[in-house]
Amino acid sequence: MIRKSTILSPLSSIFIFAIAIFFLLALIFTQSILGGNTNKIIEIPSIGYKMVYILPGTFIMGSPVSAKWRQSDELQHKVTIAKGFYLGITEITQGQWCTIMGNNSARFKNCGDNCAVAKVSWEDCQEFIKKLNQKEKIDAYRLPSEAEWEYACRAGTDTPFFFGECLSTDQANYRGNLQLSGCATGKYRGEIIPVRNFPPNAWGLYDMHGNASEWCQDWYGNYPSDSVTDPKGPLSGSHRVCRGGGWNNSAHICRSAYRSLSRPDERNSSLGFRLARISNF
Repeated sequence: MIRKSTILSPLSSIFIFAIAIFFLLALIFTQSILGGNTNKIIEIPSIGYKMVYILPGTFIMGSPVSAKWRQSDELQHKVTIAKGFYLGITEITQGQWCTIMGNNSARFKNCGDNCAVAKVSWEDCQEFIKKLNQKEKIDAYRLPSEAEWEYACRAGTDTPFFFGECLSTDQANYRGNLQLSGCATGKYRGEIIPVRNFPPNAWGLYDMHGNASEWCQDWYGNYPSDSVTDPKGPLSGSHRVCRGGGWNNSAHICRSAYRSLSRPDERNSSLGFRLARISNF
């Protein structure tokens, strides 16, 4: 029996080619939005600090009323981040702090240069940023706004953690014996540990949940009920915002939406920070 060869018609060939192009473009788009920013990573030369470019976008800030352990100040509202920015892929470390400030007041000094710096106040962070900008001869580095922080932490997710509904101690350093209801408990390490010990989120950011609670630029205040663009928080206040939870906090404080607050001059063993940078994109 003679087998006939299959020959695609011109229309079939065009259709297959179009499908291939579609999936290629979809892959490129997905990589550019969620973590494919390897071509947009910069480094601060004087301290060897890497930062990744966070693309502009819109997200829902806060948490739904049905969320586990939701707090009353987590009112959901639409936020647009209209300007892209860079954010440190890790918290500032003790070694990087010492390079700029010449001292180390961290409680866990024996942890080493690669451990997240902590026990620094918001005011201390401003002094670090001022000296860093002078050293680099550029007025570009700052703390992230609260909205920028949550947008970057979520990385396109709407769950309590960018990992999902629960947070495990294989994913973050926190008080793992105090867990959300329905989630498995884990170990409590009882101290700050070196950065980059756990998987990053889709942007490539490490330790957004736990390890060191991170200062934001904003004064603490109530959220707006309407949609906003590039919010900067209240013009004045008594406390600054901290995000992400620390090594000594329970899981619910490490949620993407949870809002902590501290006096600008307060130092405690879990308060640290990561840098943001303006972008010309």
